[in-house]
Amino acid sequence: MNEHKYYELACRLRADIQAGRYARDEKLPSENELTAKTGYSRQTVRQAMSVLESEGLTVRVQGSGTYVRGDKPQRPLTHNIAVVTTYIGEYIFPAILHGIDGVLSQNGYTSMLFATHNRVDDERRILTELLEKPIDGIIIEGTKTALPNPNIALYNRLEAMGVPVIFINGFYPEMKEHVYVVADDRAGGRSACDALIAKGHKRIGGIFKSDDIQGHRRYAGFVEALINGGLEVIDDNIMWYTTENRDALIASSAAGILSGCTACVCYNDEVALKVIAALEGAGK
Repeated sequence: MNEHKYYELACRLRADIQAGRYARDEKLPSENELTAKTGYSRQTVRQAMSVLESEGLTVRVQGSGTYVRGDKPQRPLTHNIAVVTTYIGEYIFPAILHGIDGVLSQNGYTSMLFATHNRVDDERRILTELLEKPIDGIIIEGTKTALPNPNIALYNRLEAMGVPVIFINGFYPEMKEHVYVVADDRAGGRSACDALIAKGHKRIGGIFKSDDIQGHRRYAGFVEALINGGLEVIDDNIMWYTTENRDALIASSAAGILSGCTACVCYNDEVALKVIAALEGAGK
């Protein structure tokens, strides 16, 4: 419970700093003032303030108080850019990485490649390592972006150090102020379903990824198309999978989930091929 309280207070103070309610170099209220203002214990306030300091958002001055950190430090250029994706040699990633590396090379930069395998523990290890690396910036694909992320504090520390971060494919809702480059996943899901409706399909199933925000947005577009087309959204014909259980779940359950359907919208073409194989294996 105490951990929840200090984390909650740290989030409130962080949001106030990021919203400009406390300006750079401005002194924050003292521990006693925050205790009186918020109703939290002094220990909880002290823990929350320590979180902000560890993230690089504030600096404690002995005998004076805690201040919002001033302008981001100017880092010497290294011409190294860290590129972090969920995978490196699979599916669409070789093409994405080839494109990134080509642009970086043309501009005199070298890419440093890392893969999270869509695991938050791997993401944490990589971000911790990058805190010590000589880099000018990070291009990163978020990890399990539909779930609360335990590594936001590390991103905040990188930002406080003056390391810009750009997200690709997905992003964390908690970090709305960051730059991200993503596809319009909702429109993609809607267009795929609209195309099937235009061909006369009346019962359309769906296979979506639950732990990445892209899956939720594609599902939202899929549902929108069904409703606009006057068709029913049938939960029994919709499968949600995670990074860890995708292959096993599709192989064992896709045929049953899609029973009675004449068409299906899949999370991506890689999943579609696995679904086709499962249906063929079941004699569908």
